[in-house]
Amino acid sequence: MRLSATRRLLAVALVALPLSIQAQGAYPNKPIKLIVPFPPGGNVDLSARILAPELARELGQAVVVENKAGASGTLGLDAVAKSAPDGYTIGIASPVNHLAAPSLYPKLPYDSIKDFTPVGLIASVPMVLVVGPSSPVKSVRELLALARSRNGAMTMASAGSGSGNHIVGELFQVATGVKFVHVPYKGSAPANTDLAGGHVDVHFDQLSSVLPLVQGGKLRSLAVTTAKRSALLPDVPTLAEAGVAKFDASTTLGLVLPGKAAPELATRLNQVLDRVLTLPGVKAQFARLGADVKPGTPAAYAEFIRSEIARTAKIVKDAKITLD
Repeated sequence: MRLSATRRLLAVALVALPLSIQAQGAYPNKPIKLIVPFPPGGNVDLSARILAPELARELGQAVVVENKAGASGTLGLDAVAKSAPDGYTIGIASPVNHLAAPSLYPKLPYDSIKDFTPVGLIASVPMVLVVGPSSPVKSVRELLALARSRNGAMTMASAGSGSGNHIVGELFQVATGVKFVHVPYKGSAPANTDLAGGHVDVHFDQLSSVLPLVQGGKLRSLAVTTAKRSALLPDVPTLAEAGVAKFDASTTLGLVLPGKAAPELATRLNQVLDRVLTLPGVKAQFARLGADVKPGTPAAYAEFIRSEIARTAKIVKDAKITLD
């Protein structure tokens, strides 16, 4: 009788186990889709292709990169939000489609907090404050002095209204109290072309985009936007070192699941992601993009998301930023 009762109790206990825990034991048992919300060739796509084979090796299943570009990255991120929360669709979130989007899109099809389960930060890429080769300024201090003398007439290029370049530029203006005329372009490439030609005065752009132009003498770098210097531009000071106190901004990528994914899935994927990010070969590949890997917990990423959404919302509101 005692044995029979024990078996019955064991059966009840097994049935009572959360389904997510039971499923996790077999996860993954089929390929995982990694959605990249931008076209092939950019930093987000390259980051995904660095991660995918290593994630696959750790998980024992293929991780298939799928580019789903459109609407400044919101189309692909929406596809992640609307996927089954079973761990077989993951996505890369970036500032433009995740952190700034709630302030820029009145009819955003997803909630940047509720519709995603944070897995972890991936990497951050500094932006670089650059001027053209014919610019008279050689430092941030000289730039600010010249801008003040011109009473807000100097121009600041961006990759478009609401882009990461634009938002960092507005943050710089708030931090320094110096105003520039915003000149939006359709992407960073034409902005840098006009900057090199002397048609605009300054531009904030990702390190990976401007590095070959700086090395080739087509642009001059004044500072990086992160709290520490970049190993790829070791002689270029940070904005904080150049006199803009506590300035720290970057393009930061993170891995997300759909909003109703089980916490156990996020924890499992986070552990795998963090192991991958510490691999020397992976760190070296990100370093070539000018990126620093950012292993951490889902909770730390969730807090980063909340704080950056709030910070970006204030910038967008104060600068009255609207999309083109």
